[in-house]
Amino acid sequence: MKIYKLAALLVFLFSLSGFSVADDRYESTYGNTYQYDMSDPSDRIDYSVDIDAQMRDKSSIEPTRELDQKMGEHGGGIYEY
Repeated sequence: MKIYKLAALLVFLFSLSGFSVADDRYESTYGNTYQYDMSDPSDRIDYSVDIDAQMRDKSSIEPTRELDQKMGEHGGGIYEY
């Protein structure tokens, strides 16, 4: 359990520095691009400490996100272009 807390702390510190921990992107069936694939347990941990990704999700106005979720595709940290 201590390792998970340490990993979460490191991810948090990297996010404060502006360094992107997750360079891979997840694209949904409807074409939305996310930083995290929330079906992946390690992505969920990274997302939980990535305030920037959480804020992008909260401020997103992309209407097809709901369609992604209905298809069982749960991304986190949406990129809106």
